[in-house]
Amino acid sequence: MPVDDLQVAIKAVIRASEIILETFGNPTGIEYKSRVDVVTATDKKCEEEIVHILRSETPDYGIIGEEGTNIPGEKVWIVDPLDGTTNFSHSYPFCGPSIGLCEGNTILVGALANPFSNELFFASKNQGSYMNDLYNKGEPTKLQVTKTSELHKSLFSSGFPHNKESQRFKNMVERFIRLEYESHSIRKTGSAALSLAYVAAGRIESYVASGLYSWDMAGGALLVEEAGGTITNFEGEPYTMETREWLVTNGVIHDKMVELLKLE
Repeated sequence: MPVDDLQVAIKAVIRASEIILETFGNPTGIEYKSRVDVVTATDKKCEEEIVHILRSETPDYGIIGEEGTNIPGEKVWIVDPLDGTTNFSHSYPFCGPSIGLCEGNTILVGALANPFSNELFFASKNQGSYMNDLYNKGEPTKLQVTKTSELHKSLFSSGFPHNKESQRFKNMVERFIRLEYESHSIRKTGSAALSLAYVAAGRIESYVASGLYSWDMAGGALLVEEAGGTITNFEGEPYTMETREWLVTNGVIHDKMVELLKLE
């Protein structure tokens, strides 16, 4: 019997969410990959559990995980076991697991959660984007981006590179000032995955981030696209899994955002 890839992703997201809830408020095994890029024992435990589920259910698929898993395959699960680790390490309840299934640069399935708000988000290609309670027991709500067309009425979220000495970071600071000036307001939430879900759910109009990796985006990008949004790089070009600068919008304001992000 064929495996339902979306249900596999949801199963893994739920299990990781349980671990996050169990360990929240008492982070252990904190290590720094760089000056500000942190990892905890919970990240590693979540990846271990997610990989176990994915390998058990889809043994022929590859897996790439933020914490080091690297198994090749034609179809590849891309896993962020705990997106928003900095938030988690400070007991700030805005973080969660994120999983996407990709074939090349095409995302087939995406699932992620905010266990603290009891919210599960998921999408399959050409099948729409939805949210439900964490255990997916209720009636799913179909997601739809906003139709807001004016920047000054739009709420944005943003993300910065970890390397604060890099030119990419300095460029993002300049862009952040522009975004703050032109928008209704801007947030720096600390979770790429949940920012994507919030664009898809119509809670914000755009997410602008630099320095991201495939695991930051793979679980949530399809949510946005299936909800009617648009995703490109900062130049307005199609994204790939190698893209490091991401522009995510409701689609209506996308061209304006591309112009706004141009640097001299």
